[in-house]
Amino acid sequence: MFCVDEKTAIQALDRKDRMLPLWPGRAESHGFEYKRNGTLSLFAALNVFTGEVLGKTAPHHTSAQFVAFLSKVLSAQPAGKGIHVTCDNVSSHKPTPFKRS
Repeated sequence: MFCVDEKTAIQALDRKDRMLPLWPGRAESHGFEYKRNGTLSLFAALNVFTGEVLGKTAPHHTSAQFVAFLSKVLSAQPAGKGIHVTCDNVSSHKPTPFKRS
């Protein structure tokens, strides 16, 4: 049994400034400005029985990306076992190719 969900529009950030070293009486610190590198979508599937998490990042959040992720998860499972998938009611979870599988 898998619980599947996704997190969209995760910002890919880098810090602009380097870390400032420790000084006597001062903790390590860094600047507050970020360099933005766009966004990513994260797909994740939690195997409820084993606690294993399978994940994949994608540049876009589309039904095709979701179906590709589910195909990858299902192909990694042993043959002959029943597989149950639980997910929320988002429109990307209802594509035509997914309904036919």
